[in-house]
Amino acid sequence: TIAFTYMGDIFTVQASGGEARQLTSNSAYDTAPVWSPDSKKIAFASNREGSNDVYIVSKEGGTPVRLTTNSASETPVAFLNDKEILFSANILPEAEYGEFPGTAPQIYKVSIDGGRPVLFSSEYMESPSIDKEGRIIYHDKKGYEDQWRKHHRSSITRDIWLTTAGSNRKYTKLSSFEGEDRNPVWAADGNGFYYLSEQNGTFNVFHATVENPTAARQVTKHSKHP
Repeated sequence: TIAFTYMGDIFTVQASGGEARQLTSNSAYDTAPVWSPDSKKIAFASNREGSNDVYIVSKEGGTPVRLTTNSASETPVAFLNDKEILFSANILPEAEYGEFPGTAPQIYKVSIDGGRPVLFSSEYMESPSIDKEGRIIYHDKKGYEDQWRKHHRSSITRDIWLTTAGSNRKYTKLSSFEGEDRNPVWAADGNGFYYLSEQNGTFNVFHATVENPTAARQVTKHSKHP
């Protein structure tokens, strides 16, 4: 089942197609839905109280529960597990963090039952994907380059990284192409991951494994449009 945003509300629809089901109905803007691992809940961002906050709602609909209250803009990016949600917000990075100062947000986590959010990572993790073992793959953000710029080679192109959910995290760089590697997602069977890369021209889907990420297999063959 796919969760998506349409006209500022959250809907779901079967992947095979059919009638969409509306889960939220509010004059505010609801967006960025993410599924819980057990497929029972959906987290999303909404500005119904001013700036974006993280809310959670049952897959069947009902009254959403507000989980964050900071005046910054918070957006859910993934469920860490069935009980905790990761969200991005530009609140207060750690003092020793200086890789990408300025407007890069941090990653925080909050319980699905609410409570005080805690800093999860000052390292900004874009497009994180988390497997059943708690391994996290994501692409980094090194600068202000337009995400839609094509074919550029520079020191700030995105790379794919691997880390874990524990407190003593180690970071492993999985990509080596000097251009854009981005939007990684774990394969459903747990055997490797898929990602987008411009290494053969325009953006195409590639498949690789953590054990041998340089031996990537190209899945799609688009030659002009990404």
